Amino acid sequence: MTTETSLPLEHFIQAVQSQLDNAQTAMAVKARNLNLPLTFAIKDISLDLRAHVEFARSEIRIRPAGPSDKEASVFHLVFTAITRPMIEENAIAFSEDPEDRSLDELKDDLSDEERRRLEWAGVRTVSKLREMEEQGASRTVGRVTNLPVERLKRALDRASAPLVEHILPVERTSDDSPDLPNLLRIRGRNLMLKSLPGVMISGEPVSVVRATDREVVIAPQEHQMAGELTIAPSPQIVTAMAFDLRPFWRQQDVNKNTRNESAKDKGGAT
Repeated sequence: MTTETSLPLEHFIQAVQSQLDNAQTAMAVKARNLNLPLTFAIKDISLDLRAHVEFARSEIRIRPAGPSDKEASVFHLVFTAITRPMIEENAIAFSEDPEDRSLDELKDDLSDEERRRLEWAGVRTVSKLREMEEQGASRTVGRVTNLPVERLKRALDRASAPLVEHILPVERTSDDSPDLPNLLRIRGRNLMLKSLPGVMISGEPVSVVRATDREVVIAPQEHQMAGELTIAPSPQIVTAMAFDLRPFWRQQDVNKNTRNESAKDKGGAT
């Protein structure tokens, strides 16, 4: 790294931490696999860093000082050991749903700096922001981050809007009963709030078998295999998508008749 290069302070700390982790791993390999004694352990590491401090876009950046640079600041960093209970406690605090969406999806409504302010306040995902609004803490978040509450609400409304990504048939198997109704799987996001969503195809209601935030399974009638599907997680929120699955179900009927005829032939042969 040259003296003209600057980098975020957390990147420097993470790089040092990564190398210390590698050293710890090497000692663990020595003890577990080679059965060699550990005659010492490093508890704390103290490091003095001479660098210039820059502040841009709500980010602290450091630039290493040259050998004869007299105006550089001195960072005194102490790395200490962390115990397993401390690691587990923090891992739980920062754990996130793998299907949860990050604040990057709000980039059309909030700038990089504004999203970083939310992360400083502990709001790292869209669901966390929604949770705080439901708890009535949106004004507190707005005050801490210096963001207008209406902007936060508008960004959250856009991120919480339902979206249909796919409408797929649920294929039948040979073990399924012939009386099993046709099922369609609607995949997307924000498809259900606190109760089952309302689903219609070309203006006619459709039975909902089960639903989650990411998927809704419906049982349409035979004439509802095509048209405009609308799904409403609430009366005020509706989204729609046109689809046509009639060719698939015609093929399903052909396969079903073929299996029935094969079963009859086997029965007659016996």
